[in-house]
Amino acid sequence: MVKNQTNNKRKKDFPVVLLHAAREELFGLSAIDRAEFIAAIDDFEEFGPHSSQVNTEKIQGDMYEIKTHSQSHWLRGFYFHFHKGLWVITHIFAKKTNKTPKANIELGLARYQTFLAADEPKNAREKK
Repeated sequence: MVKNQTNNKRKKDFPVVLLHAAREELFGLSAIDRAEFIAAIDDFEEFGPHSSQVNTEKIQGDMYEIKTHSQSHWLRGFYFHFHKGLWVITHIFAKKTNKTPKANIELGLARYQTFLAADEPKNAREKK
C-alpha cells in the first residue's frame, strides 16, 4: 500500500443499516444472491429509493420493499425510513414465485414495530 493514500469511499446520500436478524439473513443467502442484494443496497445508497435505478414498492404503512433478482431467485428486503436520512432493513429473503408470502410481510412488519418500540424510550430521554 502506498503511504499517504486516502480512502476514496463515496459518500452515501441514503445510508442503509441492517437489523442484526436481516444481516444474518443476508449472509444466509448464496454468494451469488448475497452479491446481487448488496449491489441493490449500494444502488439504493447512491441513488435513493425514488430513483429509476432502484426497484422499490410500498408494502404497508411506512414499510417498503427493495427488489432485485439473481439467476434463480427474486430477492427482497423490507425497509423503512428511520430519521435523519437513515434507512433500516428489517428482513431479507429469497423467493421463487412472484408473490410475496404473507408470513414474510408479517415478519418484516413485526421487526419494524419492535424496532420502533425499542427506540421510543430513547427518543423520550432525548427530548427532555
